[in-house]
Amino acid sequence: MRVILLKGGSAYDALRVFIDEIEAAFIRRGDEVRIIDLLGAPDFDPLLNAAAAGGPWDLVFSFNILAEYRDAASRSIGEILQAPHVFHYVDHPFTHLNRLERTGPAAAIMTIDRSHGEAIRSAYPAHRFGHICFCPHAAIGEQAPAAADTAAFMEQRPIPVLFSGTFYKAGDVAWANLEPRVRRVFQDAFEIANSAEWMSATLAMDAAMRAHGLDPDAPEHQGFRKNSGFVHEHVRLGRRFDALKAAAKAGVPLHVYGKGYEKHLYRFRNVTYGGEAHFRQVVDLMRQSRVVLNINANFGQGSHERPLTALLAGAAVATDASTFYAENFDEGRDLLVYRWKALAEGMEALAELARDPARARDMAMSGQQKVVAGHRWDHRLATIIAAADAVRAAPP
Repeated sequence: MRVILLKGGSAYDALRVFIDEIEAAFIRRGDEVRIIDLLGAPDFDPLLNAAAAGGPWDLVFSFNILAEYRDAASRSIGEILQAPHVFHYVDHPFTHLNRLERTGPAAAIMTIDRSHGEAIRSAYPAHRFGHICFCPHAAIGEQAPAAADTAAFMEQRPIPVLFSGTFYKAGDVAWANLEPRVRRVFQDAFEIANSAEWMSATLAMDAAMRAHGLDPDAPEHQGFRKNSGFVHEHVRLGRRFDALKAAAKAGVPLHVYGKGYEKHLYRFRNVTYGGEAHFRQVVDLMRQSRVVLNINANFGQGSHERPLTALLAGAAVATDASTFYAENFDEGRDLLVYRWKALAEGMEALAELARDPARARDMAMSGQQKVVAGHRWDHRLATIIAAADAVRAAPP
């Protein structure tokens, strides 16, 4: 198989690292891989046309970018390279609505949360996109060797609890200046979603619309669903801040890396702040950590890469709940799982785990076995290939 991977920019270079990991997985399969690095390129066309001249290609893959791209002749990426374009959203697709609206009908869309695919299907005609499927994140990096005993685990891992991610705090709502009735629908959707342990923002929007006498399935109302990404984001930002506050109150000894904390450290006396870190550095920090805290970005039916990468790196993981984690890991044995409606108790449990390195080591070893067995990019390639095949087989 001949594969093109498109590499662009990304916060902390995370998606660039993901592309490198996917390249390595395809090469292990014996495939031919070409990376097109578009970062800083003033004009994509020469790079894409040069790759097309080296065809034929079996598929082209990208994270978050270029499904909407058109060249001077109005050709999509798939048309330029004459291969199915598989496009993986690692955020809620409706937070990239302009891109989604311009995505060509021959693209395959993969999402990291099952509810994201359902949201797209609910807001667009049945055959608007070539293929939509769920593909969870995969672990990044190499398997860390298990510590010989608890003493070695503590010595090798001086960081008690690690969190990596940008500082967020929910501000004014995005719908503040909308027409009053529309504003009330959005506000009610937010309150419905935020009051639940977890609820898809699109389903919360549907419930709010019905409460206001609106039909969610009516074509003239699809803008509500398509803009439910604003509800998703407001829940996500608020919950990250809430989790950090609860960790501070519980006295969790948290080492934090990421942007935006400098002005807020007075809030978090429990935090040792390390500044901004490149993604590869974060993976290395996970190998020095006993526990890694994950705040799941409001993906209640999917995954963040952080728990999988942390387990591969030999750390125990504390995370909010997801059906994906429930289906693939044993709570209490492989993961510590906290709930939003019992957040104080969950952070107290995290603080206790940080004080119990023997239990953290056991949890890390158990979870790591499952990641190695089924949650690396080698295990996700079949989904990528199947998505390309689905686009290829779809009627014109």
